[in-house]
Amino acid sequence: MSQTRDNHYVPQWYQKGFLLKPSDKLYYLDLIPDKITIPDGRVITMNGLKLRAVSQCFYQTDLYSTFFGVFINDEIEKKLFGEIDNMGSKAVRALIGEDVSEWCAHFADFFTYIDSQKIRTPKGLDWIRSHYPILNQNELMREMQSIRNMHCTIWSEGVREIVSAKEASIKFILSDHPVTIYNHACPTDNDRCSYPNDPTIAFKGTQTIFPLDKNHCLILTNYEYAKNPDIENPTEKRIFARHNRSSLVRTDKYIRTRSLSEEDVTKINFILKKRASRYIAASKKEWLYPEKDISLNWSELR
Repeated sequence: MSQTRDNHYVPQWYQKGFLLKPSDKLYYLDLIPDKITIPDGRVITMNGLKLRAVSQCFYQTDLYSTFFGVFINDEIEKKLFGEIDNMGSKAVRALIGEDVSEWCAHFADFFTYIDSQKIRTPKGLDWIRSHYPILNQNELMREMQSIRNMHCTIWSEGVREIVSAKEASIKFILSDHPVTIYNHACPTDNDRCSYPNDPTIAFKGTQTIFPLDKNHCLILTNYEYAKNPDIENPTEKRIFARHNRSSLVRTDKYIRTRSLSEEDVTKINFILKKRASRYIAASKKEWLYPEKDISLNWSELR
């Protein structure tokens, strides 16, 4: 049986949701392009923008592989993430649609999927390593599996809004860390945002941004902040800020009334790009440079 060693940490089915046409390719931008030194001593920065098929984007060789002597095991890629991606694709399609019964049916699967998606990226795995620096690859994979449901409770208890870019000429981009965490009191030079960290979702003012496809984006907001956006301390922890506990929530409640302008979509794309690790992608290359149209500071993007 062939082994899977090129591990897509952003699934190909998810990437396809950002194509304008099924036959299209993605403009794939390396934010930290390689540099080469030529014989005369000059250092040249390589072109970081490529046009690629989804199979060529957002993957890393042996990211999830485990090793036993000379043997390489790919069960995490095939069995664990194969199953999670299968239910995740159905859950994402359900949220893009308007059938309330489908939202309810896939509620738990969706949060399981995005929690896994957050931790399975190179940035997510580096975050684990920063807390457990002595882990080898096999131990890292075990730790990843043990904490991949750590955000579900707080996320599911928040206010859930799906905004639309259908009326805008600019669409959402995707990044190598698609589940993006934003707190307006934590600019990108803040210690809480230094790689591979994100502000904790337990902070009152923290919001989670997850584009579902090119036209739909989910925004998760803690209830206290949604109720009072002018809270004095956005980095104060919310009430009952526990990651794992029993909870009762409405699985049919999503706000779906907001249609975004080009400016609004650009602001979200700017946040996605700033919180990416190294790669972003879009169907049009001009969408990859939202900073050209953004003159606001970090706190004004909320």
